[in-house]
Amino acid sequence: MRIPEHIIEQIRHDTDIVEVISDFVALKKRGRNYLGLCPFHSEKTPSFNVLPEKGIFKCFGCGKGGDAITFIREHQKMSYVEAVKLLAERLGIALPEDAGEQSHSENNRYENAYNALRFAGNFFYKNLYGELGSDALDYVRMRGFTEETVKKFALGFAPDNFNATMTELQALGVSEEALVDAGLVGKKEETGRMYDRFRGRLMFPIQNPTGRVIGFGGRRMSDDDKSSAKYLNSPQSLVYNKSEVLYGIFQAKDALRKLEYGILVEGYADLLSVSQAGFQNVVASSGTALTKEQLRLLSRFCKRLKIVYDSDKAGVNAALRGLDLAVEEGFDVEIVRLPDGDDPDSIIQRDGADAFQHRLQTALSLVDFKGEIFREQGLLATPTGKVEAVRSMMETIAKVPDRIKRDFMIQSVAMRFALREEDLYEELTKILRRNQFSDAKERSRARAQEERQDAASDAPFETTAQAGEQAKLLRLEEKPSSEDRTNTASSATALQRSNERFPQEFTQAAQQIFPEEEELLRLALTVEGACAYMKQKMGITEEFFLTAEAKTLFIIIDEASQNGKPLETLLRLAAEGEDLHSSIAGLAIRRETPSERWRNFNVEIAEDLARVMRDCVHRVMMRTLDLELAVLHDHLKVAEIADDGDSSSVLLRQILELDTKKRDVRALLVTH
Repeated sequence: MRIPEHIIEQIRHDTDIVEVISDFVALKKRGRNYLGLCPFHSEKTPSFNVLPEKGIFKCFGCGKGGDAITFIREHQKMSYVEAVKLLAERLGIALPEDAGEQSHSENNRYENAYNALRFAGNFFYKNLYGELGSDALDYVRMRGFTEETVKKFALGFAPDNFNATMTELQALGVSEEALVDAGLVGKKEETGRMYDRFRGRLMFPIQNPTGRVIGFGGRRMSDDDKSSAKYLNSPQSLVYNKSEVLYGIFQAKDALRKLEYGILVEGYADLLSVSQAGFQNVVASSGTALTKEQLRLLSRFCKRLKIVYDSDKAGVNAALRGLDLAVEEGFDVEIVRLPDGDDPDSIIQRDGADAFQHRLQTALSLVDFKGEIFREQGLLATPTGKVEAVRSMMETIAKVPDRIKRDFMIQSVAMRFALREEDLYEELTKILRRNQFSDAKERSRARAQEERQDAASDAPFETTAQAGEQAKLLRLEEKPSSEDRTNTASSATALQRSNERFPQEFTQAAQQIFPEEEELLRLALTVEGACAYMKQKMGITEEFFLTAEAKTLFIIIDEASQNGKPLETLLRLAAEGEDLHSSIAGLAIRRETPSERWRNFNVEIAEDLARVMRDCVHRVMMRTLDLELAVLHDHLKVAEIADDGDSSSVLLRQILELDTKKRDVRALLVTH
């Protein structure tokens, strides 16, 4: 299908790129532009920029960029024509018909699968109001669902026939490959015969945030029939991954943004009842266990969540698990408890919307919900049970990324169980250390399986430009006084605060530990008290280091240092069967002789260990400043391209501040 260029230009001009991308990315306004986490690669520091005045986006992490058409093509895996069509539909712009459209799209498996699902949804919807769907329509009305709800969620009916859907779609030009890719048909292994996956079921189309059908859920019509599952969902397919999808997200996204919180239920009927009662900000996990990917999808639209699961044991356990996951993903979470035997649908149908609203308003906090569950389980009847309950709560609180939120939660636990906050903070510290140590070992194992990047070993600055594109603009502190410049502890702490905002992707790229990092780690490992000195006197934690490998090693060494001599502790653990990080042995071997790479760095090893440590700190600072300068220069180029004079002025001022700071640090190196 050929679309005239003037129509494409009209679509580009009329499309609000911020609105389009906001369906997939949580954007925050930064001056005249918008910033968010890139949807094309994993990152923790936002590097995805949207420039509405130019109608373009640019990720300084993975390098992807372009206009709204490009974004839809890349993110939704569409062809150019399909992306243009989707945006045209949003704008209400009519495109010219082309009889050869289907033949042109046959080379794109994604498009064909999407088309098959769209045709299937239309077929099912038409059947619901036909003779074949009379029983299904009666059931829908018996459940109290209105015509408006049926239309809004495009409910339908799949005929109770082995090939009715397949025959209908093939008559529309859908290929067998597309039917398989869409998850609409199955194949018998013995005969190779194709058959409709959904038969004799009320159908619930599952849509992605843009409204495209990506799968279905089907409910059997008879509760007496035990030969098949009550609900049947589409299998994993080319376009459907159940762990990344929330039912109702397309219908709820605007309300989620407006109200800034979401209601999470378990099933299709629950969602329809809650939505029909006026609560438009409701989504469902579609009967599957809640996943991190689903929560990350929801986080694009809101960061507060009320979980309303069934009141049975399975529902309570699912709520407990969902609570931990949501907390870990940074959500403010509350739990709505329902009476025994009830679910959201039954509450709405029996008691009405006002009663449901009251339950939402009286939702329980994390601490109160867990306290109720533990009391019902009898844990609070004995001292041992209380200890188990408190530790379970602290395990969840340890997953909260916001320290201030953790503080309030700990206060609540202390009041509920009449405990000292100091004791709870001590327990929290143990949990955090254990989790940190476990995560560090896991990351170490994962990295050991990957090939080291040769380019990053001896020429770390070759990745600087790439890392610079991935970074967020950093604002440096004011130029320190002459007294402050001689205070290494102050410098290390300031640098660490900068590193907390530093691009994680850089540390992942530079897998080879830098010489100055290696020397600090060697001293921390082999000299008793050195690790404590670095932490207490110099303000160093794992976030001070630039490379991920160095961060991991410092965590391991710090953990081992709690028992006195870290090297002896780690060797003892190795003898007891614990895996010893491969780099630990290398650091231990070099305990008496400096590494060749350190000598090549033109550093004379001093007898005074503290002086060596200060020297290492200043060299890490030099590396960081060089990288930050590359970041600013890259952003300056973008600002100049976007003709953003205000940003350019700010960037130039920051570059001058960085140059001054770099001269100060270089002077420290010469002095020391």
